[in-house]
Formats: sequence, structure tokens, C-alpha cells
Amino acid sequence: MTYEEAHEAVMRLAEDLTARSQAKLPSERELAARLQMSRTTVRKVLADLEERGIVRRVQGRAGGAFLTGVDTSVKGPEQVHTQGIRRKVHRSLNRVSGVPEMLKSQGFRSGTRVIAAALEPPLPEVAAFLGLRPGDLAASILRLRFADGDSLSLERMYVSSLRFPALIESDLQGSMYELFEARFGASVGRVEETIEAAPAPSQVAGLLGCSEGDPLLKLTRRAYDLEGVPLEYSLDLFRSDRTRLTVQTSNPAHRVRSEATEVTNGTTEGPFTRP
Repeated sequence: MTYEEAHEAVMRLAEDLTARSQAKLPSERELAARLQMSRTTVRKVLADLEERGIVRRVQGRAGGAFLTGVDTSVKGPEQVHTQGIRRKVHRSLNRVSGVPEMLKSQGFRSGTRVIAAALEPPLPEVAAFLGLRPGDLAASILRLRFADGDSLSLERMYVSSLRFPALIESDLQGSMYELFEARFGASVGRVEETIEAAPAPSQVAGLLGCSEGDPLLKLTRRAYDLEGVPLEYSLDLFRSDRTRLTVQTSNPAHRVRSEATEVTNGTTEGPFTRP
């Protein structure tokens, strides 16, 4: 990652934080991890922004880098009118792609934090979909996704530990679909997704950097391989203030295949709030 790319990513993050009246930037270490760049590069970018008067850096335990000219008293819907409309990530429901590919195509810098990866007894609906028998374990992976250093989504993925042995010992920072294909020879052929509107519980809100009760987009995904065999069961929570869903449909008479989308109301209780 070049210095210019790093500078642009941090500036986009600054714009997003300003839009919701948040003055403090993540720490250097956290910012480097989210943007997947070196701390040296982050330090140089912040030094440049400080010299230009965009940020001020404070030393000490309560210190850090703060955006200047941000009115932190503005909260709620008023932010849209006072700060403008923030750039959102477009999540297309018409094509199968991983988050890194999706973000890169839209000019965002992607980042991933693996929160947990373990073998565990699957939830009943997960076991039924993946064809797991009593006693079989699922590989469960919980990851936090970032776009330009700002939290975007929290995802919980389940796959069969029999089909993907030692998966949790792999590098889980990048695209799981690319990992499935490169290491296990498994490619995704078809995906079914259900979309629900749900409030953020406290534990999820803490991870996503939003407030408890804020609206989230909950995507339940069932993926199949090229032979139609169930491959993956996932639950993704996207921040609604950072995400815009898009879908294309066409007249069946044109013989163009379209995707069906179910939109309901729901909750985020379950695998995201389990210990």
C-alpha cells in the first residue's frame, strides 16, 4: 500500500467520522490493523494531517488523534442535515463476491479482525443445512470487517469441519471463498440470502462501534458449491448507516435470470451474542 493510498483511506475515514460527529480517530495500532498498513505509514499520515490542521494529537492516557472542527454535540438524524450524506458501501444481491473484492471495486480499503475461530457443536439449523450428524462439529469463524478503517459488518460463518479440516488454522484475514478454492478445491456456485432489519444488541453494538438499538441489516446466507452441495451457512450484520443494498430484476420474458430477495423484520440474538 502506497503512502498516497493510505492518505486517501484515512481522509475518507475522517469524512465518515465527521458525518456522525465523532472526533476521535482510532489509535495508531488499531488504525494500522484496520487498514492493513504499517504503523510507520499511519504515523506519517497523521503527522501530515496535523500539520495541515485537520487533526490534533494529544499525549497521555486519554490522548490520541482528534479531528478538528467536529461538533460532537450533534447527534441522531440531525447529522444528515448538518454534515451531509456519507458515502455508503453498495452490497449487490445479484452476484457472489467476498467483502474484500466488493470494497476494492468501490475504492474502499478493506480490513479484517478475526475475533474467534473454533470448532463447536452447530446450531440445529446449521447442522440441518450442512448435513452434519450428531457429534459432528462445525468450524465457526467470527470476523469484524472494516471499510476505510471504519467498522462495516460483523460476520459469523459456519462450515463443516469434516469438509474443511484445519480451516481455523489458516490465515482468515482475506476472502474465505478464495481460501476454499485455493486450499480445498471448493467453489461457490449459488447463494441464497435472506435480509432482515434488526436492532443492535449491546455486545454487537460495542464491536461495530454503533449504539445499542441502532438499525442493522442482518443477512442469512446459505451457499452451495458447483454441484449444489451445501457449503456455508453464515449470518452477517451490516451497519445500515454504511450499507446500501442493490438488486437488479428483469422481465421473465427476456429470459434473464434474476435473484429473489426476502425482506423481513428480525432480531440479532443468537450466534453473535453467544459467549
